[in-house]
Amino acid sequence: MPNILEFGLDGNFYAMDIHITREIVEFLPLTPIPRTPGYIAGMTNIRGEITTIIAISELIGATAGNTEPASQKFIIFMPGTARGENIGVMVDEVYSVIEVPEQAIEYTGNSGAGAIKSFIKGIIRVSDDSGEKEGSRVSQRLVLYLDIEKLLSYLFEMASR
Repeated sequence: MPNILEFGLDGNFYAMDIHITREIVEFLPLTPIPRTPGYIAGMTNIRGEITTIIAISELIGATAGNTEPASQKFIIFMPGTARGENIGVMVDEVYSVIEVPEQAIEYTGNSGAGAIKSFIKGIIRVSDDSGEKEGSRVSQRLVLYLDIEKLLSYLFEMASR
């Protein structure tokens, strides 16, 4: 059963593998990096380490959230995942770490067009554990399971051009 980190962008639910995450940091001031693509939000200093922050919503084509920047979070990746670099993504909210049974994941195979489609590993059905039931069914929400390692490979490929 994979352990995932569930986060939000513009009211939608997304997830990534927790093992690639080093830490979650409250919003810090960003310094823009001139002449970089729009998905590079900027860089910041996290405990003495300069870290590049990616606006993941811009990169995957999701609508930017209406969240105040000061309430956003940074998810910082393990250096091994980011080829030794200090890289993180900016999200509107971090919800929880959950263990997901394999039968709750519908893997997509990444067929089809569109930038976001190529970074989606699957769709996770998460049952609402509030105890409320709609008729005889427990309500569920759908969470897009992102392939962050593929997304980072794409970023490094784009940077080398």
